[in-house]
Amino acid sequence: MKLLEIINGTLLGDSSIKFDNFNYKKYNKKYFSYKIVAKDRKFLEWIEMLFKKFKIHNCWISRDNNKNSAIFALWFYINKYPEFLSLREKWYIERLNKHAQKIIPRDLELTPTVLLHWYLGDGSLIRRKNDKNIVPFIVLATNTFSKEDINFLIQKLKELDLKFYPVKYKSGFTKKECGYCLYSNTQDETPFNFFKLIGDCPKEIANCSTGRKGIYHEEKFFKDKWPTEEDWIKILSNVKIGKILRRRRLELELTQNQLAKKIGIRRESIRDVELERRNFSVNNLRKVLKALNINISYLLKELGSETLNDFT
Repeated sequence: MKLLEIINGTLLGDSSIKFDNFNYKKYNKKYFSYKIVAKDRKFLEWIEMLFKKFKIHNCWISRDNNKNSAIFALWFYINKYPEFLSLREKWYIERLNKHAQKIIPRDLELTPTVLLHWYLGDGSLIRRKNDKNIVPFIVLATNTFSKEDINFLIQKLKELDLKFYPVKYKSGFTKKECGYCLYSNTQDETPFNFFKLIGDCPKEIANCSTGRKGIYHEEKFFKDKWPTEEDWIKILSNVKIGKILRRRRLELELTQNQLAKKIGIRRESIRDVELERRNFSVNNLRKVLKALNINISYLLKELGSETLNDFT
């Protein structure tokens, strides 16, 4: 069920299922509400539109009083949808005289839709501006979950050929360590496989703000969570693309020797890449793509990732 996948994806991030701490005397029921927060109201309006497609019509958007006036929240009452009443029990452990603790349901499936909404809500793509050749890495926030839950998520990601590892998380507010985040491996095809699974950034929210981030407090947008053309060159330096490069070289009627001389590398390097025994370095891949007049859009399409950004 697509709606359940969307809700599960957001629950992996910052959304929550709130318990109204009272019983309605008339109905003798506990009431639960779904809540998701964002810095840009337009993002929540997009989520609301998705919910309405699945007949969730009682949503409303308000300022989030628990934080500050710059944060918005979207809500709906779960009790009106009996099929979702089990979500509170699945996603939370009640603790005596304490706030409930969020957990990972063991029947959770990481579908592309779940991954997309997890990433939208609590993911980022980290780039190293001081080094043009370092592959950007994906970060998925998991600092509210236990180590056991995080290990479960790592295993579920591995089943999708996505290799992530835990790194201690330090709060940007308190500067203290509080749990772990998941960082993607960058020396294999994990970044490529991840974005191939979730597709491109939804156009409706591409220009929605995610707030001011980093040491320079630059305003960021949802589209910034996706690779740029330069990012893709770095990511694809760890993907087997030798057959595509060979086909293009032959179309241009270039020998391996001619191509090697053109870009200033050894012929054996081109041979090994075309046989997919190894990959080019980021710097050499830039040179080869330029020499073969290949753009990233073409390369991604040939790799079967037609849903990803068109840079032409």
